[in-house]
Amino acid sequence: MKLNKQQLEKINEGINVIFDFCPIMKDNNDELIFSDERIEEIIEEEEDIEGLEIWFPGEHDYTFIEPDDFIDLIDEIKTIEITDSSYIKTKLSRHYIVSANDFTDEHILSFHSLHTKGKGYQINLIDESIIVGLAATKLEEYENDNWGAITPYISIEIEYETENDILNKKDEENLINSYIFEVADTMNIALTFSEIRNPTYDLINLTGDIAEGDYESLRELEPYNIGMEFFVSAIQIKDPELKFLNFYKVLEHFSPIAVNIEANELMRKKLDAPKSSFEDGDYIRSIFTLANSMRDRYNDEDLIKASFNTCFDFVGLFPTLPASLKKKIKSSIQVKDLDYSTDKQKITTACNIAGKIIYKTRNKVVHAKSNFNLTGDEIQPMEYDELNEFMKEASSQTIRWYTRQPSHLKLEIIK
Repeated sequence: MKLNKQQLEKINEGINVIFDFCPIMKDNNDELIFSDERIEEIIEEEEDIEGLEIWFPGEHDYTFIEPDDFIDLIDEIKTIEITDSSYIKTKLSRHYIVSANDFTDEHILSFHSLHTKGKGYQINLIDESIIVGLAATKLEEYENDNWGAITPYISIEIEYETENDILNKKDEENLINSYIFEVADTMNIALTFSEIRNPTYDLINLTGDIAEGDYESLRELEPYNIGMEFFVSAIQIKDPELKFLNFYKVLEHFSPIAVNIEANELMRKKLDAPKSSFEDGDYIRSIFTLANSMRDRYNDEDLIKASFNTCFDFVGLFPTLPASLKKKIKSSIQVKDLDYSTDKQKITTACNIAGKIIYKTRNKVVHAKSNFNLTGDEIQPMEYDELNEFMKEASSQTIRWYTRQPSHLKLEIIK
């Protein structure tokens, strides 16, 4: 990149800002300052400046940044505010330190640019952030040749367009939690809040294959709800039974809304009867009967069945069910396969069968004791991994289904 005098002087300004903020950075970065003679030489010979190689304490290599990116960053560097070791602010950005389940997952994430935009902001997952590296250096959380100040950290960055776009801390944290949910759903990797620190445990070598796929951007963020936390928790868990339970919690949490929607619709139809019906004693009693019957459906088994019928695309996810469950459903409703052309009543029956078996499987896991009586319908342990693939997608769709519901049906209203 060919730079003019103003740009070269701006780079000098930025490097001096870094030296003022972290004096130790001067020890190995003096050569980054362009002398007046060097500036004249670069301009006269139209020399290309590919980038800046910045040394951070404890690192074995330099961190490279292109000149225009560094110039754009200078105003943010000037305003670095370390709120604590997990949260860093600048004029127009916020940085939350996060970590994945293990070093392998963090290494996988470093290969993908996971960004998403909203009104007045963009969110990015940043590997080797200059801002975070400077904060770690300022906090002296590094150790020569053993723990660097920049490479160990990944951060979620909120980049605001203007100061008027900056959210309050609570809304910002909800936004970050929504982002963590999208990363978990897209990458099958759970991020957790972390901090800048020099660990006392030994570093381990990264192992495992690099994940396939090219994930550059996420979907538009859904408004935060507690189901996202259940979902992310499930992604983190390695044990298949416990993973299943946490995905089940997502469906269980939102299932009362599904029953409530059906109850509202049935009652609305009932009340659409001719006005003369309201003087009929049998009609009045039938309203109470309907209300009582819907109240009876607020039991654990019927609630989970309602989620299967309402909250996600059961037909679309049917192929991902364990083979034994698919076989049982197809045999019960007497079809060779289940697709969108299948009779609606048979689809409802299929949903109820699946919901009942998932409910019984949940009881088996929860009541894991020697005297628990199995019914024979429960999913077998060797099928849990396959079952959890179905539960993950069903839970994700349910969370997104909830956000589409009108306010009067949201949990905060119907509790």
